[in-house]
Amino acid sequence: MPTTVSITEDNVLATLRTFLLSIVAAGVEVVNGQDNRVPEPVGDDFLVMTPLGQSRLSTNGDTYTDSGTNPGTRNFERATKSTIQIDIHGPNSADNAAMIETLYRSEYAVDSFKASGLDIQPLYCDDARQMPFNNGENQYEQRWIITAVIQYNPVTAVPQDFADALSVNIISVDATYPA
Repeated sequence: MPTTVSITEDNVLATLRTFLLSIVAAGVEVVNGQDNRVPEPVGDDFLVMTPLGQSRLSTNGDTYTDSGTNPGTRNFERATKSTIQIDIHGPNSADNAAMIETLYRSEYAVDSFKASGLDIQPLYCDDARQMPFNNGENQYEQRWIITAVIQYNPVTAVPQDFADALSVNIISVDATYPA
């Protein structure tokens, strides 16, 4: 049985993407950043998500799962803070940034993240700031940036053997292991 993790970075980005798509107008693309040789989305307005880092929020918690047949699992839960930069491009970027910032700090975001069925929650985001963007054609585009912080609690499971029954015998050490 290989080591597994219950929540991946892809799960976190997909959950954030679903939330963002629920806010912006139909047709606005939400893509992952740092993909090589991929052009900007076709539409004027689009969003780019770029992971900036992860950090531990607490010491691991561990539990065991005995499936009744070996191996079971030993599970290590790590509370993790993930920081993701959201670049909001296009002529409607200021309005989109204001909507994202407002709703990220609301129960709407909590409900959206909860709907993923994974242990992922929005924590907070900073205030949106305007950062001009020079595109591949050397033209300036409107761009606003928000840094969103998310907590997720992945569980890493490793194989663990369990004993269903033990047999205890008394032996004479002196007789069994003479000096």
